[in-house]
Amino acid sequence: MTKLEQLPLTLNPLTVHSDYNIERDEPRPVVSDEALLSQIAGGDQEAFDDLYQRYSRLLYHYLFRLIGEPSEAEDLLQEVFMAVWRGAGGYRQRAQVKTWLYRIARNRAVSWLRQRKRLTAFEDLTQPSSEASLEEIVAEAYQNEQIRAAVNALPLKQREVLELAFVHHLSYVEIAQIIGCPEGTVKSRVSYAIRALKGVLSRMNFSP
Repeated sequence: MTKLEQLPLTLNPLTVHSDYNIERDEPRPVVSDEALLSQIAGGDQEAFDDLYQRYSRLLYHYLFRLIGEPSEAEDLLQEVFMAVWRGAGGYRQRAQVKTWLYRIARNRAVSWLRQRKRLTAFEDLTQPSSEASLEEIVAEAYQNEQIRAAVNALPLKQREVLELAFVHHLSYVEIAQIIGCPEGTVKSRVSYAIRALKGVLSRMNFSP
């Protein structure tokens, strides 16, 4: 039986939307992401379950925010973890496991957008309107419906850096590894995104 045929039944989209706990006779000790990936490379299905449990919810929401289609995001999540199951042995610790997972997820999302010819917004960078501080614009993001709507109005290239920085709390170095560009480019995109976001909020007559 191949590893793909042995893929654990954990890959169920419903687990993304509910509290997911695996019943075991004895609890497994908490181990590092790197140790889990090493065990997965050896065919350890329980290690795979642990990694899935650790990251599936985060990666689902990341994928959903990039493509905007809940059912398609679920499908892409399954592709991400199938890639993890098949490719764990190729992980070489050039980046954290978390960063590696996000990069796989981003690549799947970009491929999905490209196939559906939705990459125009992804390649676009709107002109910034006016300066704003990170704290002013992002502090309540995703807790305020109007701010979420404004974020969704941004080009994907800007939206994704805000998501990674302020929702997933990744560093500029980690974001650079995920999207495949220099750290300085990430900083520039964040700056552009925040200024563009302020412009969108202004046009929406937003008042905190």
